[in-house]
Amino acid sequence: MDYFLASHKAFSSISPISIENALPLISLLHYKRGESIFEEGTPAKAVYLLRSGLIKAAKCSPNSDLAAMEIITPGQMFGMIAVMDKKNYPVSASSLQDSEVYRIPERVFSEFLEKYPAFSKEVYFSIGSHLRHAQTLRALSKEPVERRIAGVLALLSESMGKNMPLRRQDIAELSACTPETATRTLADFKKNKIISSAWKRVTILDSERLNKIASF
Repeated sequence: MDYFLASHKAFSSISPISIENALPLISLLHYKRGESIFEEGTPAKAVYLLRSGLIKAAKCSPNSDLAAMEIITPGQMFGMIAVMDKKNYPVSASSLQDSEVYRIPERVFSEFLEKYPAFSKEVYFSIGSHLRHAQTLRALSKEPVERRIAGVLALLSESMGKNMPLRRQDIAELSACTPETATRTLADFKKNKIISSAWKRVTILDSERLNKIASF
């Protein structure tokens, strides 16, 4: 038995026998930082579930720039809408950190969706959460960098908690700014005791002030 899947909120409603039967078809894949999981416009053949690491979903703009659309944190599924609609992936997904990702084939996902109402309910809840976060990131994309970085940290803390395993380069990429700009902004937040930081880690000390900067 895969205990991560068995304890996951969506999969906990699925019978252990069904999970065991599906396990030979579900792959646990390992991605290095920067590796692509799927590309925008390619056929949606599977849904993914992040076990560890961090994933960025991005969409190509008309000028060929990639804009962050979603931040995937451990325990979140992604790629569901395209599989359910039987269309191509509307975004690209790549690893921001070394990551472990379950690949759940379309037929396994569809079977779980049909047979287990509680699983279906969690999937739709997850889709709603993805859409809300994507809208927030789009709204932040034109804002000053301080607000973008505060918004990214606030969004991530909702699922990762206040103590987050993040590098400054990760924050810069998600906020669409240079690492130098991210470093200066994070140093200001640290000076004002909004966050503390260490190697590959950021801790939120004052959520209220961070949310105020992000205008959440």
